[in-house]
Amino acid sequence: MSALYDLLPVPFAGDAENAPKLYPKMVAYQTVTFDQLVGKIASHSGLTRGNILAVMEEIEYWTTQLLSEGYRVQIGNIGTASVSLKADAEVYDKEDIHAQSIRFDKVRVTVSKQFSKQCCGKVLRAPSWKKFKQSSSRYTEEERFGMLQAYLEEHPYITRAEYGELTGLLRNKAWQDLDKWVKAHLIDIKGRAPHRVYVKRKGQDDGL
Repeated sequence: MSALYDLLPVPFAGDAENAPKLYPKMVAYQTVTFDQLVGKIASHSGLTRGNILAVMEEIEYWTTQLLSEGYRVQIGNIGTASVSLKADAEVYDKEDIHAQSIRFDKVRVTVSKQFSKQCCGKVLRAPSWKKFKQSSSRYTEEERFGMLQAYLEEHPYITRAEYGELTGLLRNKAWQDLDKWVKAHLIDIKGRAPHRVYVKRKGQDDGL
């Protein structure tokens, strides 16, 4: 089976006169679950599912233990796991912070070059039904804000989904627009997810 790819525009690249630069992105078939992975290992290696699960549990246990003690952990040829730290407040002087204010943040896995080289297969252009859906570029940001204002003149509020339908934007891009205008104090927000709505800002009719 060949991997599939689609071509997407580079964000914020290009201008109104030139087509945006495109980059290839893998189109995943689906996520292989851990149970499915164990089944494949059992079929390929002859090991029992119980033995595979026992080894995986030990790897998980000792990886968490060693990371918690400050070690980096190599996971076979896949890569090396490490932990990053985070301070609860901004630090400008080493004497201004204590160990109680430092905590574990994220676990990162740096993939080895050998493993990356092993992940090489044939790629094919994804068929139309498998391609990524993209937000419409029919309207400029200024035009979209004008559409939003006109909608809010006729309606008490608008949801993220309704704004997406109005402008042709997908979920994330629609949310980015609305969040940007809330932070710019151009519109207001009421409620909490998943019942959040956006309303006209009182006493302000300024545009972008």
